[in-house]
Order: sequence, then C-alpha cells, then structure tokens
Amino acid sequence: MDKITHSLKNITPYGGLNFIYQAMNRMGLDKFIDNQIGFRSIVAQYSYSDIVYSLFGNTLTQGSFIADLEVLKEKYSKQVFNKIPSPDTVEYVCQELKRPNIVKKTDEGVIHQLNYNNKMNETLVALAVETNQLNAEQKGHTLDYDNVIIENDKQDAQYTYKHSKGYQPGIAFIGRIPVHIENRNGNTPARYEQKEILQRCFDNLNKHHIKIKHFRADAASYQKEVIELAEKSTQYFYIRMMDFEDIREYCGQINNWQSVEINYEKKEVASILYEPFDGDKQYRIVVTRKKRADGQMDLLSGSAYTYQGIITNNYEVTEKEVIEFYNQRGDAENSNRYMLNDFNLHHLPFPDLSTNTVYMYLMAMCATLFEWVKTVLVKNKTKAITLTMRVKAVCFHYITVATTFIKHTRKKILKIFSAQEYCMLQI
Repeated sequence: MDKITHSLKNITPYGGLNFIYQAMNRMGLDKFIDNQIGFRSIVAQYSYSDIVYSLFGNTLTQGSFIADLEVLKEKYSKQVFNKIPSPDTVEYVCQELKRPNIVKKTDEGVIHQLNYNNKMNETLVALAVETNQLNAEQKGHTLDYDNVIIENDKQDAQYTYKHSKGYQPGIAFIGRIPVHIENRNGNTPARYEQKEILQRCFDNLNKHHIKIKHFRADAASYQKEVIELAEKSTQYFYIRMMDFEDIREYCGQINNWQSVEINYEKKEVASILYEPFDGDKQYRIVVTRKKRADGQMDLLSGSAYTYQGIITNNYEVTEKEVIEFYNQRGDAENSNRYMLNDFNLHHLPFPDLSTNTVYMYLMAMCATLFEWVKTVLVKNKTKAITLTMRVKAVCFHYITVATTFIKHTRKKILKIFSAQEYCMLQI
C-alpha cells in the first residue's frame, strides 16, 4: 500500500439492509407495528416502528449497545430506511411505554418486584402471526418456558440465587420465536407466581387462535397449579422432576428397568404412575437412574442410584421418546442465550427494571423479525443463508456489502460493489 485517497461519495458498508428493509415495508410491518403498539404524538419525529427498525438494523450490523445507533446512522445515511434516532430518543420511547413495577411482599418479608406489559406480549404473538411464523391452522405447536438470569449492576437489581445481582425474567418460546416475557427482579425465584404468568401467556395465544400441543418446562414448573393449567391448556405436558424423597421411594421398587441409548449415552429408564401433591390424580413419570460415583446406599430407595424424572400426561410414547423430546427443550435455553447475546439483553441500557423491560420487548420483536428475514432469504435462495444461522453469520454473508444510490434517467438506482448476486427479495 503506497497511498491512501478518500472519497466523499456516500457508500454504505451495510448495503444488504436495503433489501431487508424494503421487504419489511412491502410486507407492511412498519404500519403493523404502529397499529399494534400505538401512535406517538404528531410532533414526534420518530414512530414506534422507526425505533424497532433501528434497533433491528443495529443488531444486524453487530451493534451491541444503543449508543451504536450513532455509528449506524453515520454509515447507513441516505438509504432505503434512514429514520434512525439517537440513543436518547430510544430512552424516551421506552419511558413512554413502560409500566410501573408490581411490588409484592411475602409473609416472610421478602419483597418481589415484577414488571410486564400484556399489550406488548400480545404484540409479540401478533407479529409472529403477521409474518406467518405462527399459524392458527397448525395444531402441533410446542411451547417452552424458562427463566433466565440477566446479570447486571442496575440501581434496583437484587441478588439472584447465583449470588450475583441481576434480573430473572421468564420467557416463553415457540421454536425460536419469543411469545411472552415477564420481567422480575433477581431475588424472585422462578417458581413465584408462575401459574399466573403462564395463564396470561396461554390467554394471549388463544386470542390469536394459536393452539399448543406440547408444553415443556424445567423443575421450577413442578407445581400443582402449573400442571393443572398445562393439562387444561395443552394436549401434553412434560415437566422435569429432580431427585427427591417420594420419587426415590417409588423408584427403589421398580424391577423392570430398561437400558436405552440417548445421545450416545447408556441410560436405565422406566415409567411409574404417581399421584403428586398428595392428590387423587395419577400421572406418568418417566424415570432415569444413574449409579452414584461414591457407591453410597440411599436409605429410601435401598440402592446406590440418583434419580431424575419427567412428569407427563403422555402415555402413548416410549420412555426414550419422552426423554428425547424433553431434551429438545435445550433449544429454548439456547434461545435465551441468543436473546442475551445476539439481541443484546446482556447489555440492558437503562438504570431500572421497568424501562429495561420495554427494551426486552423491543428486542424480542427484533428476534422475531430476524427469524422471518431468514425465511425470506432462504425462500429467495440467497447464497450461504440457512435457517439455523445466528445474527453474526447473516451479517457476514449478506448484510456487509458496499452499496450506493445513483441517479440515472430520473431513476434512483442501487449500485452494488460485489461479485455476489443481490436481487429484490420476494415475500
């Protein structure tokens, strides 16, 4: 390199965004988002859809903080979408949309802070339906629910069970699509008011005629009222049970253990019928046992094993099929990690729980839009794009291409500096 020259020509390194934003506008997603969330004052320079579009573009171009909007605004000026706000405007919008915390105090004196906006949760479901990612005609949807710890040092953050400060929101997914979020402070356990959260989630899904066939959750959902709700709202449920006294006593009496291979690992499995919570209704528990490394005998079971179970109302499939289907719930935990990393929930921008909850909803909309964009790119046979890709890969393979707009015979033409073929996306 012998010399450097500069050009003042307006060339963006994120030219792929032009095709994505144009497809989103042709789909009418900007109007749809505004109709769902609401409309700002007529004197406001930016709409709610402008905010979502900007955060989405910031994510697709690997921005980690809302401060990176300033970089996007500079490098993506005069393109198909150019109403990119300042970080301060994003904060004003989140302040507008936030709801006050719900504060509850237990008999033991523990204070719980909860925050959710059911209108935003309805928007998450509606957006997935609008983009044809959830279909009322499909009867086989699987809902996964989990709580995730978001470690942070915000002014109101409380200590979690991991002895670090943060929040512990509950998030429900259908596949990779977030359909329900309720935020809670770090000291509030996953079990607390989980039935109420799931009831609101099922109600929102029912409003859009989305039927859930399978429900999967971890041991925090092993509660009488949650199981009854899941049985009423879905066809089948699968909830983890950890090793505890009652199940060990039952398991010690099992004589028909079967050896199966799951994920290249040999396991011993069996099924028992069990009446939990001292009730009068039986459920199937698929039990897995593992020999203790120390060989110590357990007095209740009379054996040197540890036990785990999955409680379910599905009596039609084998133990191996129940375990393998439940293990697919790991994708929901991966979805939480994608929300934390790809959609910046581990970089919550605001100092308080309520405002950060709005940010979570906006980023969840971006996650839904991203899943839709991948389906559009794959449908258009875009080179190297797959449905399993994460944001970084899509940015590398499609978004980062130099483009500029030129005028020719009174037409505005997008000029692409790449040997890779780009074309208008068909939706």
